[in-house]
Amino acid sequence: MKNTIGAKRPARAPVQKLAARKPAVRKSSAPARTTREVFRLSQSPSHLLRRAEQFAADLFARSDLHDGVTLRQTVLMAAIAEAEGASQSDLVRTTGVDRSTLAEMMARMEKPGLIARAAAADDGRAKSVRLTSEGRRRLNEALPAIRAVDRALLAALPASQRPAFQSILSGLAESADRVVAAPVETPSPAKKKVGKTRAHVAKKKAPVKRPPKRRARR
Repeated sequence: MKNTIGAKRPARAPVQKLAARKPAVRKSSAPARTTREVFRLSQSPSHLLRRAEQFAADLFARSDLHDGVTLRQTVLMAAIAEAEGASQSDLVRTTGVDRSTLAEMMARMEKPGLIARAAAADDGRAKSVRLTSEGRRRLNEALPAIRAVDRALLAALPASQRPAFQSILSGLAESADRVVAAPVETPSPAKKKVGKTRAHVAKKKAPVKRPPKRRARR
């Protein structure tokens, strides 16, 4: 036997370390979800305008100068005073009050004798509106309250922003006037296809009766 003591053993081949395999990421075919914008009332222009309108109405109601007349009624009487004999359609455009609400207001104001309505001279179907002497007196007593409300609204803003505030409100009112004045396009009615009646179809499909043939005599 060969003496193997002290003999050098052959070097082992270095073991290659296997790189750790990363799990394959599967691509989803589903569309990415879009984040919906959260609706906030504090950023809604229409809601903020409604809050401002309510603020003005509250200021008017707290004053002792309106003599029991609401802010809308005062606005309506002021519009009538500017255009005596105006029609209800004209007052809808001037005040911004919808037609049904305006009709209810005028009916309530006509009972205590604040306004008077009569058939228009140029159109018998329309009604012209005018202020009575009592309505003019109540308007004159309520005008200081409107002026006080206007001053309070402007005082809530910095002096540098007040002209821009009034300009923006005027622009919105002019845009509303253009929308109201624009003609409404009504779609033309679709032509109805005239279908054949059952009697007509039955008459068309019914076989034509022919007289029987006579046999020749032999």
